[in-house]
Amino acid sequence: MIHDQEDIFGRMDAMIASLLAGMGDRFMSGRSPAGGFRIVIEGDNFIPDDQGSAVVPSGDVVEPVPEVHRVGDEIKVVIGLPGVTDENLNIRLSGRTLAIDASGDLQTYHTTAVLPAVDPHSLRHSIRNGVLEVTLKAVPT
Repeated sequence: MIHDQEDIFGRMDAMIASLLAGMGDRFMSGRSPAGGFRIVIEGDNFIPDDQGSAVVPSGDVVEPVPEVHRVGDEIKVVIGLPGVTDENLNIRLSGRTLAIDASGDLQTYHTTAVLPAVDPHSLRHSIRNGVLEVTLKAVPT
């Protein structure tokens, strides 16, 4: 159970302030204002991302935030990659880290997602209308 909700809200306020500051800088520089956060909630525990800060694209590379879902005995990762086709897509699984690099009509994308235990040989994917879905079989723990 979450014992110090005030602390969680304080950390979320700090992340939002960081995102807004980064957006202001990006608007003024003429770069894409896209950005997001990686927030993981396991049970009642709030776990910040590995960097503990906002995920803001740098340069010409956009870092979309993947959604990771468990559906039955499968893990599904969903990521918006506008303009990307299967020919311009590179998916790699190293241990529990799924890495995705792609290039679309106007953007280059890079993102990673930390997954629960999965069978690496079960990886399959589809991309439709700029939405990538990666599916893997979950390994019982």
